Amino acid sequence: MTPDGESAFDQAPDQPGAAETDDSQRMRAFEAERQTIVGELHDDLLPYLFAAAGSLASLQRQHPELKSKLDQPAQWIDQAREIARRIMSGAALPSNFSSGPLVAAKEFLESVVLTSNDAKSLSVQWMHLDASAQLNWQETHSIAVYRIVCEAVRNVVRHADATELVISWQANETGWTVSIQDNGVGLDGQSVSKSSHGITLMRERANAAGLRLTIGAGQTTGTEVTVTPWNIAAQPE
Repeated sequence: MTPDGESAFDQAPDQPGAAETDDSQRMRAFEAERQTIVGELHDDLLPYLFAAAGSLASLQRQHPELKSKLDQPAQWIDQAREIARRIMSGAALPSNFSSGPLVAAKEFLESVVLTSNDAKSLSVQWMHLDASAQLNWQETHSIAVYRIVCEAVRNVVRHADATELVISWQANETGWTVSIQDNGVGLDGQSVSKSSHGITLMRERANAAGLRLTIGAGQTTGTEVTVTPWNIAAQPE
């Protein structure tokens, strides 16, 4: 944490005004590139994995004596197909943001990330999603909040060793705050490298959308990630 109590990961957009337009354009270009990757995985990689799985299954039927030797390669191909599906699901934006980014994030995370073995002992609460769905979200805010929430929850599942996770949305007269808080091992803002891939992605997305990202200690234990629009957040000194 910095001397004034702000997280070492607080970020403001580099330039206001025209730079925000440039950042929004970069965000859309980045999302378009991700969609291209999804298409390449679907069209170029998955067919080979399905063909390989079919060939192995055929060999096992034709040569029962090889079945035990081919079981492990068959499992590897199945795992590769599942990983490809998860990458595709995570890279693609939801087709419908009509209920807001938090509802969309909940649907994705509950179908992909929170069903994994790593999340079995994690109790997850989603708070005030109905209220968040009533907000007239800006497109860039929707995309950034969706991506940040998904990445933050992935980090909790993979690294936090947490048993409780709360994702919430709060509004007031001047704006809103999205919070992702866990009771895990915690995050030291001074010692964790800013080059961490997940944190870097969250920071870049917040910056491009004109949002303020804060990562620091939770209210009691663990880590809290918050996202707010810069125009309603306290400006850094």
